[in-house]
Amino acid sequence: MGYWVKRIALKDGEVVTERELREDENRFYGLAPVIGDLIEVTCRGRKFMAEVVWGNPPGRSISEGVVVPLRVSEVGLDPATPLRFPHGRTFAPRK
Repeated sequence: MGYWVKRIALKDGEVVTERELREDENRFYGLAPVIGDLIEVTCRGRKFMAEVVWGNPPGRSISEGVVVPLRVSEVGLDPATPLRFPHGRTFAPRK
């Protein structure tokens, strides 16, 4: 069992997707953290804390051998910041 961070929302609202990350970057073995947990991630040469915002709800049972995809946001991201994706789309602030 393991987990793989596939999307990272940075403090400035930019979203880094798995296309930019190396396949072995932010891939971990062991129990996947649940939504709300803080984990350390690496992105663009920096290591920082991020909150799990999607992927593994509390109480979910996961089969052995499954890699759980996660989405995280950098600690300090203002919820009012619009999210910007690499392909040019912008999403309104989250409520």
